[in-house]
Amino acid sequence: MLRVLARTVVMLALAAAGGAGGWAVVARFWPLAVGGQGGHGLPGLRIGGVSVPEGADVRAFAAARATAFAARHLRLVVRDEGGVHTVVEASLGELGASVDVDAVTSRALRLGREGDAWTRVRLADRARHGDLDVPLAPSFDPAAVVSRLADDKLLLDTPALSARLDLDRHTTIAGRDGRALDLDATAGRIARAALDPSAAEVELPFVAVAPPVTRESLARLDISTVLATFRTYFSRRGDQGPRALNIEVAASHVDGLVIEPGHVVSFNDVVGARSEDNGFHRAFEIFKGEYTEGTGGGTCQVASTLHAVAFFGGLDVLERLPHSRPSAYIPAGLDATVVYPAVDLKVRNPFSFAVVVHASVGPSVLTMELLGADKPASVTFDKDVLSTTPFERKIEEDAGVASPRRKQKGIDGMVLARSRVVSFRDGTRRVETSRDVYPPTREVWLVPPGYDSGALPPLGEDMPGPTEPTPQAAR
Repeated sequence: MLRVLARTVVMLALAAAGGAGGWAVVARFWPLAVGGQGGHGLPGLRIGGVSVPEGADVRAFAAARATAFAARHLRLVVRDEGGVHTVVEASLGELGASVDVDAVTSRALRLGREGDAWTRVRLADRARHGDLDVPLAPSFDPAAVVSRLADDKLLLDTPALSARLDLDRHTTIAGRDGRALDLDATAGRIARAALDPSAAEVELPFVAVAPPVTRESLARLDISTVLATFRTYFSRRGDQGPRALNIEVAASHVDGLVIEPGHVVSFNDVVGARSEDNGFHRAFEIFKGEYTEGTGGGTCQVASTLHAVAFFGGLDVLERLPHSRPSAYIPAGLDATVVYPAVDLKVRNPFSFAVVVHASVGPSVLTMELLGADKPASVTFDKDVLSTTPFERKIEEDAGVASPRRKQKGIDGMVLARSRVVSFRDGTRRVETSRDVYPPTREVWLVPPGYDSGALPPLGEDMPGPTEPTPQAAR
């Protein structure tokens, strides 16, 4: 009762001081000065920049403003020499923005209900003139941005390319900076754009990634010692010509590769996409156990040769997958299949000095050397076939053949136990064991429509007489 009486005295004083206008203020704002308004706020109050309709429930209005805020879309774009490219278009809610409706409602309802009567009247007058706004004050979850852009980051990031040695010309090949999407800075830009109702676009920020090997560091290299050498052979005859060209292209990317102490290199990063833009040709390769034509066939021979020279040179093999069938150009257990960008070969230099890969291509041979300042270890390799699985026959009717033709020879599958022993000069040894699984490769026959498959020769045998040549080189 005393508080209401005090408010009454203040209001009467204000009215007396303001004359007729003062009495108008009292008449308009008396209910706010002496008591609450239930779930309604000050007349003219704004929430998130929009006026609350007279008589509207404040909480319901705040909830509607929060929903509209979360539904607002932003475009996340990349600007480069080719123009502006939209990477993601998503709502603020999908990008981790949210509004605490209860907190906004509480702030809105407290205005004009707390403090002395003069403060309440002043706030009510500001609301009436549209000068009192309760901000939505959104919060942001950076993890939502990371999750939303994780897949795009893999595509947008560009690995740095290290400087390389041109061992034949005794010169260096400059490296190139890479770039990485800065997810923390992205979250900050989204948060700032969300507070600007006119913002519809956010440019994604990147940070530069310096190459691990520079021209300056190459000047300090010592490559006087051969740690390992490995050769594989191929053909240039007939339809194998494009495959040989792909071997040359991939080997040119690997030649002169410098691996600093402790560093990891990725074959896919070094060689790049197997595309015509990157110099590769269409050639035969293995896909799901069968020969097919694809761009870059032959690249796996370069990867396998690199794996073998790294293996015998004592480097750590961090990621490697065998082929779906044994390869004719390299012993089983030493091959490595690669598919850009998903299947990779990664090796690490465990030594205290840098090592350099020297790759050279002759008329029918690919030779790789691993060079460095020292040879601290020797390597032995052993393998044992644990089990085999017989291959089966697949018959394909083809109206284009007049008589049966064996398209692909069958190969038994096997489980291979591998072991590598790395022996160091101080007498210590490191033994590594693993298993390779090669599924059986089906024998494939092309036959005329309606041909009796029972007339085919026994499994593993060919038709008597000359047959059409089939590609024999693996990827």
